[in-house]
Formats: sequence, C-alpha cells, structure tokens
Amino acid sequence: MNFHAVMLDETGCEFGVGIEANDKAEALDFLSEDYPESRCVQIESPEDTHRREEAMYLRLQDDLY
Repeated sequence: MNFHAVMLDETGCEFGVGIEANDKAEALDFLSEDYPESRCVQIESPEDTHRREEAMYLRLQDDLY
C-alpha cells in the first residue's frame, strides 16, 4: 500500500515522502529509520486522502447552500 507522509525536519521545514508499506505502523517504522532527524506530522493512504477530501467537499457544499 502507498502512503504519503508530511515530515518536519530539524530546521522546521516540511517535506513529503512516499512510502510503500503494508500498514501505517510499518510506514512509520520506515520513516523513523530513514529520517531519524525528522518527525512525521501527517501520514495518509490514498483511502485516507479520499475520505479527508470528501469530507472537505461536503463541508464546503454545506457552507455554500
């Protein structure tokens, strides 16, 4: 499964990382091993992204009508 992570480096700058892992726990393990100086501030699977975007669109529709 593909995940997208938003990371924060030691200087406070954000950067994105794509990860192939079986689940979020495995993806987080990968990130902590490969980016020990950084921390993960958000991680999403494509399904997570779809749910988040769908909720946002529904809120926007409610605000418009």
